[in-house]
Amino acid sequence: MKDEGAYILDWVAHYKTLGATDIVVFTNDVNDPTDHLLRRLNAMGEVHHRFSRVMKRGPHKSALMWAEYEPAVRDADWLLVVDVDEFLEIKVGDGTFQSLINENSSADAISFPWRIFGNAGIRDITREPVPKRFTRAQPVEGKAGEHRFFKTLYRNDPTKFSRMGVHRPYLAKDHAPISWVLPDGTPILENDMPGALFVRDHFGYEAAQLNHYALRSVDSFLNKKARGRANHQNGTIEMGYWQKFNKNHEEDTSLAEGFFAAEAYRERLYAQEPNLKLANERALVWARRSARKARRDPEARKFLQLIGPELAPDEATDAQVA
Repeated sequence: MKDEGAYILDWVAHYKTLGATDIVVFTNDVNDPTDHLLRRLNAMGEVHHRFSRVMKRGPHKSALMWAEYEPAVRDADWLLVVDVDEFLEIKVGDGTFQSLINENSSADAISFPWRIFGNAGIRDITREPVPKRFTRAQPVEGKAGEHRFFKTLYRNDPTKFSRMGVHRPYLAKDHAPISWVLPDGTPILENDMPGALFVRDHFGYEAAQLNHYALRSVDSFLNKKARGRANHQNGTIEMGYWQKFNKNHEEDTSLAEGFFAAEAYRERLYAQEPNLKLANERALVWARRSARKARRDPEARKFLQLIGPELAPDEATDAQVA
Protein backbone atom coordinates (compact mmCIF):
# COMPACT_ATOMS: atom_id res chain seq x y z
CA MET A 1 0.00 0.00 0.00
CA LYS A 2 0.99 3.59 -0.57
CA ASP A 3 -1.07 6.65 0.40
CA GLU A 4 -4.22 4.57 1.05
CA GLY A 5 -4.90 5.69 4.62
CA ALA A 6 -8.45 6.85 3.92
CA TYR A 7 -9.49 3.30 2.94
CA ILE A 8 -7.48 0.94 5.13
CA LEU A 9 -9.72 0.44 8.16
CA ASP A 10 -12.82 -0.57 6.20
CA TRP A 11 -10.72 -2.97 4.13
CA VAL A 12 -9.08 -4.61 7.15
CA ALA A 13 -12.40 -4.85 8.97
CA HIS A 14 -14.04 -6.45 5.94
CA TYR A 15 -11.46 -9.19 5.51
CA LYS A 16 -11.45 -9.90 9.23
CA THR A 17 -15.19 -10.47 9.09
CA LEU A 18 -14.63 -12.89 6.21
CA GLY A 19 -12.42 -14.90 8.55
CA ALA A 20 -8.90 -13.87 7.55
CA THR A 21 -6.68 -14.84 10.48
CA ASP A 22 -3.61 -12.92 9.31
CA ILE A 23 -3.25 -9.89 7.06
CA VAL A 24 0.26 -8.98 5.92
CA VAL A 25 0.61 -5.47 4.49
CA PHE A 26 3.73 -3.98 2.90
CA THR A 27 4.11 -0.23 2.39
CA ASN A 28 6.64 1.91 0.55
CA ASP A 29 7.40 5.62 0.15
CA VAL A 30 4.28 6.70 2.02
CA ASN A 31 3.28 10.37 2.26
CA ASP A 32 -0.04 10.12 4.13
CA PRO A 33 -0.97 8.48 7.50
CA THR A 34 -1.00 4.96 5.96
CA ASP A 35 2.06 3.83 7.94
CA HIS A 36 0.75 5.35 11.18
CA LEU A 37 -2.58 3.54 10.83
CA LEU A 38 -0.91 0.24 10.02
CA ARG A 39 1.58 0.56 12.90
CA ARG A 40 -1.37 0.98 15.30
CA LEU A 41 -3.15 -2.01 13.75
CA ASN A 42 0.11 -3.97 13.96
CA ALA A 43 0.40 -3.18 17.68
CA MET A 44 -3.20 -4.32 18.16
CA GLY A 45 -2.46 -7.65 16.44
CA GLU A 46 -4.86 -6.93 13.57
CA VAL A 47 -2.25 -6.86 10.78
CA HIS A 48 1.43 -7.59 10.20
CA HIS A 49 2.83 -4.33 8.84
CA ARG A 50 6.16 -4.33 7.02
CA PHE A 51 8.16 -1.64 5.22
CA SER A 52 9.03 -2.82 1.73
CA ARG A 53 12.25 -2.29 -0.16
CA VAL A 54 11.14 -1.79 -3.76
CA MET A 55 13.23 -3.61 -6.35
CA LYS A 56 13.30 -3.18 -10.14
CA ARG A 57 10.32 -5.52 -10.45
CA GLY A 58 8.11 -2.79 -8.95
CA PRO A 59 6.29 -2.23 -5.63
CA HIS A 60 3.72 -5.02 -5.89
CA LYS A 61 5.98 -7.84 -6.99
CA SER A 62 8.70 -6.74 -4.57
CA ALA A 63 6.23 -6.98 -1.69
CA LEU A 64 5.25 -10.50 -2.77
CA MET A 65 8.91 -11.50 -2.83
CA TRP A 66 9.51 -10.23 0.72
CA ALA A 67 6.23 -11.78 1.89
CA GLU A 68 7.59 -15.26 1.22
CA TYR A 69 9.83 -14.80 4.30
CA GLU A 70 6.96 -13.87 6.63
CA PRO A 71 6.00 -16.54 9.22
CA ALA A 72 2.29 -15.70 8.79
CA VAL A 73 2.62 -16.41 5.08
CA ARG A 74 4.87 -19.44 5.43
CA ASP A 75 2.59 -21.09 8.02
CA ALA A 76 -0.77 -20.23 6.41
CA ASP A 77 -3.18 -22.96 5.30
CA TRP A 78 -4.56 -20.79 2.48
CA LEU A 79 -3.21 -17.64 0.81
CA LEU A 80 -4.85 -14.79 -1.11
CA VAL A 81 -3.16 -11.75 -2.64
CA VAL A 82 -5.69 -8.93 -2.58
CA ASP A 83 -5.42 -5.13 -2.80
CA VAL A 84 -7.03 -2.33 -0.82
CA ASP A 85 -9.39 -1.58 -3.74
CA GLU A 86 -10.65 -5.19 -3.91
CA PHE A 87 -13.49 -6.39 -1.67
CA LEU A 88 -14.48 -10.03 -1.83
CA GLU A 89 -18.14 -10.93 -1.31
CA ILE A 90 -18.78 -14.57 -0.43
CA LYS A 91 -22.36 -15.64 -1.05
CA VAL A 92 -22.41 -19.21 0.31
CA GLY A 93 -22.95 -20.39 3.87
CA ASP A 94 -22.27 -17.67 6.43
CA GLY A 95 -20.27 -15.61 3.96
CA THR A 96 -16.82 -16.56 5.26
CA PHE A 97 -13.71 -18.05 3.70
CA GLN A 98 -14.35 -21.26 5.60
CA SER A 99 -17.85 -21.63 4.13
CA LEU A 100 -16.48 -21.19 0.62
CA ILE A 101 -13.69 -23.68 1.28
CA ASN A 102 -16.23 -26.15 2.67
CA GLU A 103 -18.29 -25.77 -0.50
CA ASN A 104 -15.19 -26.58 -2.57
CA SER A 105 -13.63 -29.10 -0.19
CA SER A 106 -11.52 -30.84 -2.82
CA ALA A 107 -10.20 -27.64 -4.41
CA ASP A 108 -6.59 -26.55 -4.17
CA ALA A 109 -7.22 -23.13 -5.69
CA ILE A 110 -10.34 -20.95 -6.05
CA SER A 111 -10.17 -17.98 -8.45
CA PHE A 112 -12.44 -14.96 -8.03
CA PRO A 113 -13.07 -13.02 -11.26
CA TRP A 114 -13.21 -9.27 -10.86
CA ARG A 115 -16.44 -7.40 -11.19
CA ILE A 116 -15.40 -3.82 -11.95
CA PHE A 117 -17.24 -0.97 -10.20
CA GLY A 118 -17.13 2.53 -11.70
CA ASN A 119 -17.09 5.96 -10.09
CA ALA A 120 -20.91 6.34 -10.36
CA GLY A 121 -20.55 10.05 -11.08
CA ILE A 122 -19.06 10.69 -7.62
CA ARG A 123 -16.36 13.31 -7.33
CA ASP A 124 -15.35 13.84 -3.70
CA ILE A 125 -13.78 11.73 -0.95
CA THR A 126 -15.84 10.99 2.17
CA ARG A 127 -15.65 8.63 5.14
CA GLU A 128 -18.46 6.42 3.78
CA PRO A 129 -17.10 2.90 3.08
CA VAL A 130 -16.23 2.29 -0.55
CA PRO A 131 -18.60 -0.70 -1.04
CA LYS A 132 -21.53 1.35 0.27
CA ARG A 133 -20.76 4.42 -1.82
CA PHE A 134 -19.94 2.86 -5.19
CA THR A 135 -22.69 0.53 -6.34
CA ARG A 136 -22.58 0.86 -10.14
CA ALA A 137 -20.78 -1.98 -11.90
CA GLN A 138 -20.20 -3.75 -15.17
CA PRO A 139 -22.92 -6.25 -16.16
CA VAL A 140 -22.98 -9.58 -14.36
CA GLU A 141 -23.20 -11.30 -17.73
CA GLY A 142 -20.25 -10.54 -19.96
CA LYS A 143 -20.38 -10.17 -23.71
CA ALA A 144 -19.59 -13.26 -25.76
CA GLY A 145 -15.89 -14.02 -25.41
CA GLU A 146 -15.30 -11.27 -22.83
CA HIS A 147 -12.54 -12.05 -20.33
CA ARG A 148 -12.24 -10.91 -16.73
CA PHE A 149 -9.10 -11.06 -14.62
CA PHE A 150 -9.16 -12.92 -11.34
CA LYS A 151 -7.44 -13.22 -7.96
CA THR A 152 -6.84 -16.62 -6.41
CA LEU A 153 -7.25 -18.19 -2.98
CA TYR A 154 -5.05 -21.29 -2.82
CA ARG A 155 -3.73 -23.96 -0.48
CA ASN A 156 -0.23 -23.28 0.80
CA ASP A 157 1.02 -26.59 -0.56
CA PRO A 158 4.61 -26.58 -1.91
CA THR A 159 4.00 -29.84 -3.80
CA LYS A 160 1.56 -27.90 -6.01
CA PHE A 161 2.47 -24.20 -5.84
CA SER A 162 5.92 -22.64 -5.67
CA ARG A 163 5.24 -18.98 -4.84
CA MET A 164 2.70 -16.16 -4.88
CA GLY A 165 1.81 -14.13 -7.92
CA VAL A 166 -0.29 -10.99 -8.24
CA HIS A 167 -3.28 -12.84 -9.73
CA ARG A 168 -2.53 -16.50 -9.04
CA PRO A 169 0.18 -18.76 -7.64
CA TYR A 170 3.01 -20.14 -9.73
CA LEU A 171 2.93 -23.89 -10.23
CA ALA A 172 5.58 -26.05 -8.61
CA LYS A 173 7.91 -27.97 -10.90
CA ASP A 174 6.57 -31.49 -11.50
CA HIS A 175 3.61 -30.55 -9.32
CA ALA A 176 1.11 -32.98 -7.84
CA PRO A 177 -2.42 -33.05 -9.35
CA ILE A 178 -4.27 -29.76 -8.82
CA SER A 179 -7.99 -29.06 -8.53
CA TRP A 180 -8.52 -25.42 -9.58
CA VAL A 181 -12.03 -23.98 -9.70
CA LEU A 182 -14.14 -20.84 -9.83
CA PRO A 183 -16.20 -20.05 -6.70
CA ASP A 184 -19.18 -22.08 -7.93
CA GLY A 185 -17.02 -25.15 -8.55
CA THR A 186 -16.56 -24.67 -12.31
CA PRO A 187 -13.12 -26.14 -13.08
CA ILE A 188 -10.18 -24.30 -14.60
CA LEU A 189 -9.00 -26.71 -17.29
CA GLU A 190 -5.64 -28.36 -16.74
CA ASN A 191 -4.26 -27.00 -20.01
CA ASP A 192 -5.08 -23.44 -18.84
CA MET A 193 -3.47 -23.75 -15.39
CA PRO A 194 0.15 -22.83 -16.23
CA GLY A 195 -0.58 -19.27 -17.40
CA ALA A 196 -4.23 -18.37 -16.80
CA LEU A 197 -4.83 -14.86 -15.45
CA PHE A 198 -8.47 -14.52 -16.50
CA VAL A 199 -11.55 -16.49 -17.52
CA ARG A 200 -14.12 -15.98 -20.27
CA ASP A 201 -17.93 -16.12 -20.40
CA HIS A 202 -18.61 -17.69 -16.98
CA PHE A 203 -17.50 -16.12 -13.69
CA GLY A 204 -19.14 -18.00 -10.81
CA TYR A 205 -20.55 -14.86 -9.20
CA GLU A 206 -23.40 -16.88 -7.71
CA ALA A 207 -20.95 -18.17 -5.07
CA ALA A 208 -18.50 -15.27 -4.71
CA GLN A 209 -17.63 -12.00 -6.39
CA LEU A 210 -14.48 -9.89 -6.18
CA ASN A 211 -15.57 -6.26 -6.39
CA HIS A 212 -12.79 -4.15 -7.89
CA TYR A 213 -13.03 -0.41 -7.13
CA ALA A 214 -10.03 0.69 -9.18
CA LEU A 215 -11.20 4.31 -9.52
CA ARG A 216 -13.45 5.17 -6.58
CA SER A 217 -14.26 8.90 -6.83
CA VAL A 218 -12.77 11.42 -9.26
CA ASP A 219 -10.64 12.90 -6.48
CA SER A 220 -9.48 9.46 -5.40
CA PHE A 221 -8.51 8.71 -8.99
CA LEU A 222 -6.50 11.95 -9.20
CA ASN A 223 -4.61 10.91 -6.06
CA LYS A 224 -3.98 7.49 -7.55
CA LYS A 225 -2.74 9.07 -10.77
CA ALA A 226 -0.31 11.23 -8.80
CA ARG A 227 0.89 8.23 -6.77
CA GLY A 228 1.70 5.99 -9.73
CA ARG A 229 1.13 2.31 -10.50
CA ALA A 230 1.88 -0.58 -8.15
CA ASN A 231 2.87 -3.13 -10.80
CA HIS A 232 5.02 -0.87 -12.95
CA GLN A 233 7.90 1.10 -11.45
CA ASN A 234 7.67 3.95 -13.96
CA GLY A 235 4.12 3.34 -15.20
CA THR A 236 1.57 6.14 -15.35
CA ILE A 237 -2.21 6.20 -15.05
CA GLU A 238 -3.86 8.00 -17.92
CA MET A 239 -7.29 8.52 -19.48
CA GLY A 240 -7.30 5.00 -20.89
CA TYR A 241 -7.14 3.62 -17.35
CA TRP A 242 -10.23 5.64 -16.40
CA GLN A 243 -12.12 4.41 -19.44
CA LYS A 244 -11.13 0.81 -18.76
CA PHE A 245 -12.33 0.82 -15.16
CA ASN A 246 -15.29 3.21 -15.19
CA LYS A 247 -18.05 0.61 -15.55
CA ASN A 248 -21.45 1.84 -14.38
CA HIS A 249 -23.93 -0.28 -16.30
CA GLU A 250 -25.80 -1.99 -13.45
CA GLU A 251 -26.69 -1.26 -9.83
CA ASP A 252 -25.32 -3.81 -7.35
CA THR A 253 -25.97 -3.11 -3.66
CA SER A 254 -25.44 -6.65 -2.39
CA LEU A 255 -22.14 -6.01 -0.62
CA ALA A 256 -23.26 -2.55 0.47
CA GLU A 257 -26.28 -4.02 2.22
CA GLY A 258 -24.16 -6.59 4.03
CA PHE A 259 -21.32 -4.27 5.01
CA PHE A 260 -22.72 -3.62 8.50
CA ALA A 261 -20.59 -6.46 9.91
CA ALA A 262 -17.38 -4.78 8.75
CA GLU A 263 -18.58 -1.43 10.09
CA ALA A 264 -19.26 -3.02 13.47
CA TYR A 265 -15.77 -4.53 13.46
CA ARG A 266 -14.27 -1.13 12.65
CA GLU A 267 -16.19 0.47 15.54
CA ARG A 268 -14.79 -2.17 17.90
CA LEU A 269 -11.31 -1.22 16.73
CA TYR A 270 -12.08 2.43 17.51
CA ALA A 271 -13.24 1.44 20.99
CA GLN A 272 -10.01 -0.48 21.63
CA GLU A 273 -7.74 2.26 20.29
CA PRO A 274 -9.24 5.80 20.37
CA ASN A 275 -6.27 7.25 18.46
CA LEU A 276 -7.15 5.02 15.52
CA LYS A 277 -10.22 7.10 14.68
CA LEU A 278 -8.19 10.29 14.83
CA ALA A 279 -5.59 8.78 12.51
CA ASN A 280 -8.35 7.77 10.10
CA GLU A 281 -9.74 11.32 10.09
CA ARG A 282 -6.28 12.70 9.41
CA ALA A 283 -5.94 10.30 6.48
CA LEU A 284 -9.23 11.60 5.05
CA VAL A 285 -8.06 15.20 5.45
CA TRP A 286 -4.79 14.33 3.70
CA ALA A 287 -6.61 12.65 0.81
CA ARG A 288 -8.89 15.66 0.28
CA ARG A 289 -6.01 18.14 0.41
CA SER A 290 -3.97 16.00 -1.95
CA ALA A 291 -6.86 15.89 -4.42
CA ARG A 292 -7.24 19.68 -4.32
CA LYS A 293 -3.54 19.97 -5.12
CA ALA A 294 -3.81 17.35 -7.87
CA ARG A 295 -6.68 19.27 -9.50
CA ARG A 296 -4.31 22.17 -10.16
CA ASP A 297 -2.00 20.02 -12.28
CA PRO A 298 -2.33 20.84 -16.01
CA GLU A 299 -2.78 17.16 -16.92
CA ALA A 300 -5.49 16.80 -14.28
CA ARG A 301 -7.30 19.83 -15.67
CA LYS A 302 -7.34 18.25 -19.11
CA PHE A 303 -8.70 15.04 -17.60
CA LEU A 304 -11.46 16.90 -15.74
CA GLN A 305 -12.47 18.62 -18.96
CA LEU A 306 -12.63 15.29 -20.77
CA ILE A 307 -14.94 13.65 -18.25
CA GLY A 308 -17.30 16.62 -18.34
CA PRO A 309 -18.81 18.91 -15.69
CA GLU A 310 -21.39 16.73 -13.92
CA LEU A 311 -21.97 13.55 -15.89
CA ALA A 312 -24.39 10.94 -14.63
CA PRO A 313 -22.92 7.40 -14.53
CA ASP A 314 -24.45 6.10 -17.77
CA GLU A 315 -23.84 9.38 -19.58
CA ALA A 316 -20.19 9.28 -18.48
CA THR A 317 -19.75 5.79 -19.88
CA ASP A 318 -21.35 6.73 -23.21
CA ALA A 319 -19.26 9.89 -23.50
CA GLN A 320 -16.00 8.05 -22.87
CA VAL A 321 -16.78 5.33 -25.37
CA ALA A 322 -17.54 7.99 -27.95
